[in-house]
Amino acid sequence: MVVTNSQHETAIVIRRDGKTVVFVRFKAGKLGCERLTEMMFREAWQENQLSLSETIDRFLEHAETHGCSQEALAGLTRLKDRDRSVVASLF
Repeated sequence: MVVTNSQHETAIVIRRDGKTVVFVRFKAGKLGCERLTEMMFREAWQENQLSLSETIDRFLEHAETHGCSQEALAGLTRLKDRDRSVVASLF
C-alpha cells in the first residue's frame, strides 16, 4: 500500500498485522523501516492512488544509490515480487 501524510511524504507499507504497521518512508539518504501502532498510523497516513509497482521501483532505485536497511530492502523486494505475480495471474 502506498500512503502519504500531511507533509506530502510518501511511504510504502511493507507489513501490517493489525497492531503494528511497518513502513518505508521515502527520504533523502538511506531508507529504513519505521513502526507505528495501527491507530497512530491511521491518524498520520492516508492511502494514496499512486501505482504500487512504479513507487516500489522508485524506492528501489533510490536504495541502490543511497542505501537501504536489509529489512526495508527485503520488504520492498517481497512486495515487488508479490505485485508482479498478481499482475501476471491476471493474464
